[in-house]
Amino acid sequence: MIIRASFDNILSFDSETSISFVASKSDLLATHVSRAIKRDDISILKTGLIYGANGSGKSNIIKCIESLREFAVYGRPQKVLEPFKLAEKPRGISRMEVEFKTGNKYYAYGVAYGKQYITEEWLYQIGSREGKPIFERTVTEKDDSIKLSPTLTKLEAKEFEFISFLAKGTPKDKTFLHEYIRRNGKGIDAIQEVYDWFMHMQIIFPNSRNRDIAVRVLKDQDFKKAAKALLDLFGTGVSDLKRVDVNPEEIGLPDEFRQDMEQKLLKQGKGGMVVFDNVRFYYVELKADQIIVWKELRLVHIADDGSERIFNITEESDGTIRLLDFIPMLIDMKTNDAVYLIDEIDRSMHPMMTVKLLEFYNKILNERKDCKLQLICTTHESTLLSEAQVRNDEVWFVEKDDAGASHMTSLIEYKPRQDVRRGYLMGRYGAIPFFGNLENTNW
Repeated sequence: MIIRASFDNILSFDSETSISFVASKSDLLATHVSRAIKRDDISILKTGLIYGANGSGKSNIIKCIESLREFAVYGRPQKVLEPFKLAEKPRGISRMEVEFKTGNKYYAYGVAYGKQYITEEWLYQIGSREGKPIFERTVTEKDDSIKLSPTLTKLEAKEFEFISFLAKGTPKDKTFLHEYIRRNGKGIDAIQEVYDWFMHMQIIFPNSRNRDIAVRVLKDQDFKKAAKALLDLFGTGVSDLKRVDVNPEEIGLPDEFRQDMEQKLLKQGKGGMVVFDNVRFYYVELKADQIIVWKELRLVHIADDGSERIFNITEESDGTIRLLDFIPMLIDMKTNDAVYLIDEIDRSMHPMMTVKLLEFYNKILNERKDCKLQLICTTHESTLLSEAQVRNDEVWFVEKDDAGASHMTSLIEYKPRQDVRRGYLMGRYGAIPFFGNLENTNW
């Protein structure tokens, strides 16, 4: 669970800017809080709603956390986020850090980087009072040094020697955390725990498409049953999901791409694979005698006479397609603990469907009172502020100052809380667009 995230000189964040999911002492909606039990524990919110006008920087929060995840898991993102560009004197080094809980432990992991290489990387085990370093890495053009936790001196000489070797051999543009996992490092359990936490994090952007649903509908009947139930719950009119035989030459995929998929399958010698063309899901299967069969995932509706009618995914509404991306997450929330980040949860969704999504999540929190789930969303949907069950400390507002830098404010800073939705739309909390005068639009 994310406790706090900080960003400095990245995208629209000029100076260090933080968002916190530490819970207040309020007893409202108790199941929304993973409450501290021991002295050094931290009470953490299980929900976060982030509001802001278009271009305010709220999506940049999700982008920064995703970028840090890629530093941890892959060593370096495919596209490193740019520094803040509107400063009078632009700076070259960007920094990001996330504090989080995994299992019963609390960690802080962060990186600082420039155009060519990572300048700092650190991992601390933290609590409510103090932090203990696991490792601290410093990189310059000429040198790369790492300071390991004093507790690691208890390791066997060979293990400590290998960890030191990994540290010195880590490329300047890659993270030590990634290198340790890639090279099967031993002796620092904290690194494996942190890596696993980042791996289980789920991030959904407006244009994300979840391929997981195509595979799981095929292999897991319980998943398919749950998916059908959710499609019914949200009133999509979809009664079933089916695989339908299709002619590979008529489905619109480029010939070279289709032939390449078939050659890979023949080389593999058995099984099948899922092919995705940004909207539709196809299955390529190898049958006996080297026969290749193409199928497509389609949705079933029931006509007035009770017969089934098959629809392509492209014939469904944008809202139904968006819901398909959420379904694996909603099903997994019933049994698994993970952090889910959604940018623009309301994209293509009716306001009441977005409210229903939050109601479904709150129902899970009530059923799994001691779970370590967390759902953090950016949104424009003001209906959530009046129709959904939301605590003051779960709501954040993002807006830019005159210099173009993003700043964040928690709803808990505004008192009393009366008709929050109306107050938000009237601009009481900021984070709304301010338009020009229509009379000045003559050209």
